[in-house]
Amino acid sequence: MIYSTVYAVNQTGSVFDAQMDFWEFVLLAISLFVLAAGLLSILFILWWGLLLILSGGKDDKIKPAINTIRYAVIGVVVTVLTIFIFPVFWRLLWLDVERYAKPQRIFEKIEEIWNTIFWNNTSSLPTSPSNQSNNLDDFPADFSDL
Repeated sequence: MIYSTVYAVNQTGSVFDAQMDFWEFVLLAISLFVLAAGLLSILFILWWGLLLILSGGKDDKIKPAINTIRYAVIGVVVTVLTIFIFPVFWRLLWLDVERYAKPQRIFEKIEEIWNTIFWNNTSSLPTSPSNQSNNLDDFPADFSDL
């Protein structure tokens, strides 16, 4: 589970570490590729979905939008399948890739990259679900202090 990991955000706010070894760099490269593919696919689906809505029923505008959305979804499926098939393939060749190509490690690294980019302050990040309050009485009655 993702919440079981401790957020390891660099103090410098960078995803690269000076003490990074080769396998950690490979994990970072794989994670950046998966993150970029996911974000670009979402952007393509949203943009071309909007163009599909605004096409006005014209076939010359509908076909490119549907094709692009289809290819974006195929790209997401191929990326996710690759994350899960890659370690199995390399294990069949008797190569140990569990350190950097295990899906759980990739998703943890993506979360670390995301937090490094968007959250430079580690004190505002939750470390586990037990630290989060689910009691409604803990919330302020009004939001005037925001």
